[in-house]
Amino acid sequence: MSEERVPSTELTAIQREELLRRSWMATDGLWFYQTAMAKGVDGANEANIQVVREFGRQEMVRLMRSLGIEKVETFEQYQELYHSAVELYLGSLFTAEDTFEGTTHTMDVSACFAHKGVERAGIAKEYHCGPGERLTGWLQAMDLPAALQPGVGLCQKAQSGSCSYLLQIELPPRADA
Repeated sequence: MSEERVPSTELTAIQREELLRRSWMATDGLWFYQTAMAKGVDGANEANIQVVREFGRQEMVRLMRSLGIEKVETFEQYQELYHSAVELYLGSLFTAEDTFEGTTHTMDVSACFAHKGVERAGIAKEYHCGPGERLTGWLQAMDLPAALQPGVGLCQKAQSGSCSYLLQIELPPRADA
């Protein structure tokens, strides 16, 4: 007599995090799509820019508070905080090769959840980059002005087939200098 296998109802911590991320991003994508259908893509982009930038600012404030960071004082601290945010908030939904040199951060994006979603919806060419606005919010929360090249605009992957950003981080003057 064979024993009947019962499917596991337990999720690992990693599986739970990934499920929560995917559910949140699905909600975000559905909101954008429904707004685009009701108000047009331009109306959805306009609202999304403001919402995603502020959401990014708030999530970074919460992360910094949780880590006990009041102020980003070094480029290394920026790197660690950026990597923590990407790992926590994006997980496998976003893949980029990051290089850091001096106070320059280069990001070459190979997989982006937002691009995949707007491609499926058929509106990729008109979509203003939400993840770029989220990054802008993160930088605002860290109080780090950054020259971002190119500036955030229409989805780079949809426009040219590739996506990359160069961030020149302006660090605050050191208190001990």
